[in-house]
Amino acid sequence: MSERVFSLPRGMKDIDTPEMAKRLWLNKKILGVLEKYGFQIVEPTSIESLETLEAKSGPQIKDEIYYFPDKAGRNLGLRFDLTVGMTRMVAGRYDLPEPVKIAALSGMWRYDEPQFARYRHFYQWDAEIYGTAEIEADAEAIAVGTDILEAIGLRDYEVRVSNRKFTEGVLRQLGITQQEKVEQTIRVIDKSRKISPTMFERELLGTGLDQEVFEKISEVTSLRGSADHVLSSIPEEFSKNEMSSKGREELSRLFDVLNDLGKSEKCILDLSIVRGIGYYDGIVFEAYDKGGEDVGAIFGGGRYDKLAGVYGKREIPATGVAGGIERLMISIERASLFPRLSQSPKVFAAAVDEESRHKILNMVMDLRKNGISCDYDMKKRSLRNQLEYVDSMGIPIALILGPKELEKGLVKVRDMGTHMETEVKTSELIGEVTRKLQ
Repeated sequence: MSERVFSLPRGMKDIDTPEMAKRLWLNKKILGVLEKYGFQIVEPTSIESLETLEAKSGPQIKDEIYYFPDKAGRNLGLRFDLTVGMTRMVAGRYDLPEPVKIAALSGMWRYDEPQFARYRHFYQWDAEIYGTAEIEADAEAIAVGTDILEAIGLRDYEVRVSNRKFTEGVLRQLGITQQEKVEQTIRVIDKSRKISPTMFERELLGTGLDQEVFEKISEVTSLRGSADHVLSSIPEEFSKNEMSSKGREELSRLFDVLNDLGKSEKCILDLSIVRGIGYYDGIVFEAYDKGGEDVGAIFGGGRYDKLAGVYGKREIPATGVAGGIERLMISIERASLFPRLSQSPKVFAAAVDEESRHKILNMVMDLRKNGISCDYDMKKRSLRNQLEYVDSMGIPIALILGPKELEKGLVKVRDMGTHMETEVKTSELIGEVTRKLQ
C-alpha cells in the first residue's frame, strides 16, 4: 500500500456529507425561488474558448483564471462566472421569446489568492434577464435576490443600489473623459468601502486627479441612505450632464418599482456602489449581511446592455444578479438558520438470519418504491452490530425481522430515539413507517 499523502491543490476543498446536506438544502431553496419568478434553469459549459472569456474581460483575465491548450493546441479556459456562458447562449438565439429569463446554479474556477470565504473552485447561483431595457427588469433582479435571502431565513441584510450611468456622468462632468481613465477611476471607487479614507484619497490622486476633483468625487460617492434623501442631496451641477441626469432618473424610477414590489424597505441608495467590472452600464447593486460584512457581498449584479453584442450580431439589453454559495453559507451558519440535516436513510432494515435476509430485501424495495429512503445490511453482521451502525448513522427507524416475526407475518418497528418497539403486519408496514416519520 502506498505511503504517499495525496493532498488537494491549493485553493480547493472537498465537500463532506454534512456540508453537502446543507448545500442541497440551500440549493433547493434557491431553485424554488427562481422557479416562482419564472426563470428557466440552464447549464453553460464549464470549458470555454479562451477568446470567449477574454471578450468579456480583456486579455488580462488570463492572470485570474485557469487556462490551457487542449491536445489540438486550442486555447481553452475554465469559466470564471456564469454570465459569460449564459450571454453567449442567448446572443445567437433569435428564436427565443423576450424577455428571456434564465438561471443557473453551478461551480466555477478563478485563480485568486485563497482567503476567508474564497476558494479557487466555488459555486454561484445566477439569474439573468435578456431582451428588455425597462427598469422593471432591474427591480426583478433585486427582488429575486432578496426573496432568496428571505427564503433561507436571513432578515438582517441591506441592498445597496446605485447607477453606473450616473457615476460615469459625474466623472465626465469633472473632466474625466477618456474611457480608460473613467474605468480606472471607477475601479478605485469600487474599493472605497474596503480601504481607509487616506488610502482612497491616495489611490484616486494617484490616477492623476487633482485635489478639487477628488473632493467632489468623494462628496458624491459618500452619499447613502433613503432614495429620497440621496437624490435630493446630489449637487445641482451633476444634474446638468445628460448621462448623470439619465442615471438619476433611472434610480428614482427603480425605487418606485421596488416600492410597488414591496422590496424597497431593505434597499438603500449608496453612490459608492459601482461594481468594478467594466461591462456594467446602468443600475448596479450589492447585498450585504449586516451581521457579517467581512464575507463581502452575498449577492450583486446590475445592467449590462452591451455585453451580448460581444458574442452576437446584435446588442440585447440585459440585467442580472448572482450570489456566492460559500459566502451565503457562512451567513446562514452565523445566524444558526440551517435546520437539522442528514443524508442518512430514514429507515434501516435489519435481518436476524439468512432466511430473514431474503424477505427483508422485498420490504426494502417496497419502502423505496413508496418514496421512503431505506437501507439494509450488506456485511452480514449480527443484529447487535447492525443496530450499532443504525445509531452511529443517526437513522431514526430500524425494522427488525427474524424467525419469530417471519412465522407470525410481522415485523418489529423500532424508534431509535426512544427505543420503543411496535409489531405490525407486513401489509401495514408502509403506513406505520410513514406515520412515524411525520
